[in-house]
Amino acid sequence: MEDKYSKYLQLSMNIFFVFIGFVAALLGLLLGLKYLMGVLDYLPFFSYLFTLFIMLVPSALMIAIFTIFFKRSLTHPAVLVKWISLVIFCIAIAGWLYFILMDVLFFFKSGAREVGKYNSYNVFYLSGSVATIFLVGVMQALTTEKEKDWMEKRMEKEGLTNPPDKTDTSSL
Repeated sequence: MEDKYSKYLQLSMNIFFVFIGFVAALLGLLLGLKYLMGVLDYLPFFSYLFTLFIMLVPSALMIAIFTIFFKRSLTHPAVLVKWISLVIFCIAIAGWLYFILMDVLFFFKSGAREVGKYNSYNVFYLSGSVATIFLVGVMQALTTEKEKDWMEKRMEKEGLTNPPDKTDTSSL
């Protein structure tokens, strides 16, 4: 018959070695990533590719956001607000397309790796774009009809005219 303490000792040792193995695997992974990134730093095309990717991120993100809001604005019920929104979004998309074009041309002419030199990272234009999204969203939200809550939807579904009285205890 096996001693019950030996089972606990064996279980404890298994848990300990699994923990040590996990820590060793994690350290090995981090060390491997460190050396991989070190090797990639010596490849000049990778540095330019990374800079190009980082340069395109804000423009691509903002163009995608404005395009989504442009498509959603096409079905807005208030005609004046719809057209104001569409004009604002067209101007914003055109501005971001201009910036992305100028940044790509500047990148291929100069090869600069600092993102501060690119128009896509202009703080005023980025914050203005975000503010535009919020302001147009508020403008559209104020001109749509009030959304029905769950109780109003239930009343319509059941054909009731007045909400049920919560103080009525006659059915108890």
